[in-house]
Amino acid sequence: MAETFKWHGLPITTLFNDANIALDSLTVKDSRYPQSNVSILWGEAQRAMEQKGEHINLGIAVGGSMTVRAIPVIGLTLLKQGSVLSAFKLILRYQKLIGDTTNAQLIEQQPGQALLRFHFASNTCAIGTQSYEAAMAFCVKIARTVAGKQWRPNRVSVQRREPCEQLERYFNCAVEYGAPSHEIQFQADVQGASLELQQGVMAQKHKAISQVLTLLLEQQLASGELSCKSMAQRLSMSEKTLQRRLSAEGTSYRTVLDTLRQEKSCALLRESTLSLSEIAYLCGYSELSAFHHAFKRWFAVSPSQYRHDKAFLCAPQEEIIYDA
Repeated sequence: MAETFKWHGLPITTLFNDANIALDSLTVKDSRYPQSNVSILWGEAQRAMEQKGEHINLGIAVGGSMTVRAIPVIGLTLLKQGSVLSAFKLILRYQKLIGDTTNAQLIEQQPGQALLRFHFASNTCAIGTQSYEAAMAFCVKIARTVAGKQWRPNRVSVQRREPCEQLERYFNCAVEYGAPSHEIQFQADVQGASLELQQGVMAQKHKAISQVLTLLLEQQLASGELSCKSMAQRLSMSEKTLQRRLSAEGTSYRTVLDTLRQEKSCALLRESTLSLSEIAYLCGYSELSAFHHAFKRWFAVSPSQYRHDKAFLCAPQEEIIYDA
């Protein structure tokens, strides 16, 4: 928001001060802001824009200018998704882990169709249309990054009653005004694994099935789509066949997945400054509590305690010199 406001010549220092949001806090990746303050910021920015005599939809300007690659933790993972549907599932799972302000629902309708519905939770303030339209514009930006610049929704619904040419131009589809909720209806072009992924797995077919499964799970871990059935389909076999072959090697699907998650989570706790929510996400968990429970089951300590202990053990110890 700050960058877009600055590009349009708005006084960002004044705007952020009026909304009681510290500008220097924007450089802190874990900063979170109350929706009430963000709504004030949107309103002040829109008024400042109108005073300049410019009628620009700031929601579309902000959402459409965001860069997918810049999203912490999952930007590159998003770029590897084989369909718009899988990309939306990925971003919604991440949003659920890092905060509860946005409650977007992904509804798979009749075959080939899906619906993304937005809701901002707030008991204290009215949520401006800019918040919704910025979120919708960014989701369309994600879709166009994954599926190509020509991608467009089947239909967009917004609560604003007055027609907006900028909305119609950006979404490039039919726009329903005065709708009960903000929604994006789109073609749910569900695809299998990408060609690159399939080729990588096929090249490992001569290895033990547990090794091939580990390779596949590692590539899919952040997506959260980790069921035994889905992995078996990617390996072109039934779930029972996969379980039988793993059993013949003295292991199981759950053991292979747990081992991978243990190694991944320990490495991230030791070698990165990512938050626990971000590490849980990268290890394929949809809830932080599930990650906590699994980690304590593996190591009998919490992830926070594990990180603290490892940091202490790796820290340089002060040299003590005794007098003779």
